[in-house]
Amino acid sequence: MDFLIRDATESDFEALLALFDEVAAERIYIGTQPGFDRELYRSGWSDALVDPDRLLLVAIVGDAPVGTLGIRERRDLGAGIGMLVSSDYRKVGIGSALLDAAFAWARGRGFEELTLSVFPHNLAALALYRSAGFVEVERIERAVTRQSGEVWGIIRMRKHL
Repeated sequence: MDFLIRDATESDFEALLALFDEVAAERIYIGTQPGFDRELYRSGWSDALVDPDRLLLVAIVGDAPVGTLGIRERRDLGAGIGMLVSSDYRKVGIGSALLDAAFAWARGRGFEELTLSVFPHNLAALALYRSAGFVEVERIERAVTRQSGEVWGIIRMRKHL
């Protein structure tokens, strides 16, 4: 499959919102849930485009974003990754390519490590992150309350660059 990994632009935001809508509607892989604050996401992405210590990548098939990866500094976790890929484009190398581009960017800026959080039931993501060199550093059993009222745990992972 042919795809391109590139920096996001403001013209990608509507398609990224649609991508978040799609993956959030699955209600299983990401913390974002249906009904999320679209303007908050748009504002965060706008900030990422002008902050040299933040990254916002998109994976493009044809002319449409089918995946995204962001990096931002978080007080409690350090430089954290957030990533998602459309269900139609999983397991074809897009996640690996997004991670490789993120690692190169982070190394170029002198980051020593990257972190992420993943739900324990997201076995495909766990396998991808482990194969990319992330290691588990912490499990939090009751970390995220879902719209359904369920409380899910998370696994925090870290990769030294």
